[in-house]
Amino acid sequence: MRKHHNKLYYSKYQFKNIFKMPWAGILYPTTDQKLLEMIQGKDKSVRYLNKEWYKTSPDVIKLAQFILDHRTKMKFRLQQKYAIFYSNKSLAQLLIKTFWDNWYGTKSIDPKYNKLGKNTIGCKRLPHDKYQYQVHLKKDVHQHITKQERENLWSFLERNVDNCLVTNKYVLDYLEGKYPHCYHGYFYVSEQKMLTPIYMLAQKAIDKVIKYVEIKNESNKKVKRT
Repeated sequence: MRKHHNKLYYSKYQFKNIFKMPWAGILYPTTDQKLLEMIQGKDKSVRYLNKEWYKTSPDVIKLAQFILDHRTKMKFRLQQKYAIFYSNKSLAQLLIKTFWDNWYGTKSIDPKYNKLGKNTIGCKRLPHDKYQYQVHLKKDVHQHITKQERENLWSFLERNVDNCLVTNKYVLDYLEGKYPHCYHGYFYVSEQKMLTPIYMLAQKAIDKVIKYVEIKNESNKKVKRT
C-alpha cells in the first residue's frame, strides 16, 4: 500500500485497527498469487523476521485468506511487529473478531472528517507546522512554461518566503535557473490567498494543489486492549 496514510485514514476510512503480528511479513509481496500459494500450501516460506524465524502457519493462512477476501474494502500495512488495517466500522469489527488474539488497539475519528475531498488530506499537524497547500508541478514542467514565466514564479516565491517554501532540490535548481529541466516536484504555500497570484503567473505549470486539513487530536477516539 503506497498511498498517503493520512488521506486513507481521514478521507476514506474511519477506523484503524492495529494487531500484533510480527510474522505477517512472511506474506510479502502481498499479491493475490503469493497469498493463494500460501493458502494452497505451495509456498513453504521460512523467514527471519524481527530477530526470529517464522514459517507458514494456520495464523498466516488465516491472514492471507482474509486479505484475499476483503482486499477491495480496506487498505493495510504489514510493519515490523504490527499489521495495520484501515476500514469502515463493519469490517473493523470483523477484523477484531477474526484476529482477537492478536488485536492491539483501534483508533477512530469523528465522522465529519470522513469525507474531505479528492485533493484534501487530513493530518495531525500541517507540513512544517505551517503550510496548508502543496502545489504540484506538471511532469516535464519545463516544457509547459517559458523562461520568463519560470523567472516570474521564482521571483514571487522569493518575495514571499514567509508564506512559500521550496524543499525539493531539483525544483529549487530549476526555479533558480541552475538547471534547465524539471521532471516533477512541488512546493508549499501557507494560505489560500497566495494561490491566486501563483496561478496568474504560471497556471500552465501547475498539475494540482493538495490541501492539508489539521485534525485535532481530541477528535480521535482510541481503544486499546487491556
